[in-house]
Amino acid sequence: MSSIAVTGAGDAVGRRLVRQLAADAAVERVIAIDRRRPPSGSTKVESHAAVVGRDDLSELLETCDTLVHLAPEASRGGDADLVAATSEVLFEQAATAGCRHIVLLSSATVYGARADNPIPITESEPPAVTGELSFAVAKLAAERVLEDWVAGAGAGAGAGDGSGDGERSIAIMRPTITLSEHGAGWVAKAVRSASVVRPDQIDPPVQFLHRDDLASALSLAARRQLTGYYNVAPDSWIGASVFRELRGDLPVRLPGKVADRARWATRRAGVRPVPDGIDDYVAHPWVIANDRLRAQGWIPAFSNEEAFVLGTPAPPWSISPQRRQEVALGVASAAVAGATAAAVGLAKRVTR
Repeated sequence: MSSIAVTGAGDAVGRRLVRQLAADAAVERVIAIDRRRPPSGSTKVESHAAVVGRDDLSELLETCDTLVHLAPEASRGGDADLVAATSEVLFEQAATAGCRHIVLLSSATVYGARADNPIPITESEPPAVTGELSFAVAKLAAERVLEDWVAGAGAGAGAGDGSGDGERSIAIMRPTITLSEHGAGWVAKAVRSASVVRPDQIDPPVQFLHRDDLASALSLAARRQLTGYYNVAPDSWIGASVFRELRGDLPVRLPGKVADRARWATRRAGVRPVPDGIDDYVAHPWVIANDRLRAQGWIPAFSNEEAFVLGTPAPPWSISPQRRQEVALGVASAAVAGATAAAVGLAKRVTR
């Protein structure tokens, strides 16, 4: 039987994760920690109000086999030093308490977004944050601290496969853009705002992950004490034409330099504020592969299209969310049918 602690247990992903862990017969106890006491909903769940980095959580973590650290989205504020400092305090408290396995919620934004990114990006690619996206910088800072923690050495030590020294182990989870019926994550909102005004011919592939699927990935990593780095995303991605159908609205297309000036002006005016550094993630591909997590038995319940439709309300002038999903699935089905017909036609020609 296992005991698992979760920080950030009161947010959208944290609540889902706690419910999933409590529903597992192999999990004996869940310690739910957040700034405000999170709801329990189960006799297995013990809820506590505490602030990571300020309060001593050693006593709460004493009987835990695993700690899942859902680094708060407050890290979008860009204070990477603060994120690193609070993470270091938490991880050392876990070590003091005898909690030897840590699962960290990071982000696929740490790979950076650039024109020559492989499609898709695998875990073998090193992190390379582009631009000035403070959210990605902060997530990478937390990763580095955890790598040092598992290595048991000073700055610069790497975690390798996450297996550590036999006493400590880690799993670093890197999800793509995340949303659900009750709202979108910060990255999803930022990307959408930045997409309203975009340069000509900029239509990279995109991915969308439902929060339920992110919670199930974190649950798997915690319960089975997975080690290493794991991308979290649905199978494949959405191409430009299908995404335009799903969006339902029409982005403003401008020449590159004009688009840059337009975005600068909207930032200055406070209209649809777009954070510094997000433009790269709109202009360039950063879709990720999920093969490694799939190999561990994780299966996403939602496709990219389903996650986007469920988590993104349609504009008043747009087609309905249901119709948007039908369009997307219809396009996908047509593509499969077309490929099948082409293969059959080729086979007939070959056999003549």
